[in-house]
Amino acid sequence: SDYKYQQELPDFIGGDYGEPIREGVQQNHHIKAHWSTSSTPLAKKLNVSKSDFTAMRQDPDSARQILQAQQPDVYNQLLQWSRTEDLSRIAKCRAVYHSGFDKEGVPVVVCVGRHFPTHLPEHKVLSHCIQVMDPTTSRSYCLVYFHTGCTGPRKDLDLIQKVFANSPLRYRTNLKALYSVHASRFQKFMTWWFTVSKVKEVKGKIVQCNSLTQLFERIPPEQLQVPQFILDFDFGAHGSTTGSDL
Repeated sequence: SDYKYQQELPDFIGGDYGEPIREGVQQNHHIKAHWSTSSTPLAKKLNVSKSDFTAMRQDPDSARQILQAQQPDVYNQLLQWSRTEDLSRIAKCRAVYHSGFDKEGVPVVVCVGRHFPTHLPEHKVLSHCIQVMDPTTSRSYCLVYFHTGCTGPRKDLDLIQKVFANSPLRYRTNLKALYSVHASRFQKFMTWWFTVSKVKEVKGKIVQCNSLTQLFERIPPEQLQVPQFILDFDFGAHGSTTGSDL
């Protein structure tokens, strides 16, 4: 019976809550405080209902909506840095710069993937992109991206995508065309995926140019400042001499 086994138990089996107590050692009383008979539900103490999971939000894209809500803050911070930070070292790399007008008089901004200083702080590179592009995006503009000489996954593409993703809507709606020159198959796919999933306003504005000749059909060669290594690559690949006198 239970009484029989109770007789075999020692006289002292621990504290009020079963915790072991050693003679001569001061005991911690946090156990009693932790398991106190409080009328406050444990779920309320732990704020369980405030977590994303237990709240059971109906919109699975709520995280994306939060990110969109934060975009103006990101842009404003980048804009502030573009006015206060010393970006002269990045400007000397000639990764992003203004370069003339297309055949319809629309201003052109050039991005040279190989010149992007990806080893420098990202916020400074993004701030320089904003510094160059911001005055132009208030009206229609073109963007020329040279992928020439770039191999493998490129951080410069990620930076350009971040500019579009965190900038005001006018950056995308006022973009007349984005000319992607000498792009690899992977880069073409990534550009398509980004426009479909992130910046739908740019979808349909991407123009893939396999050679400078195709680009010069839309932008006069005398209006473009093309680095020599790009001219050399295009001449070797296509034998084009259209831009050799630039």
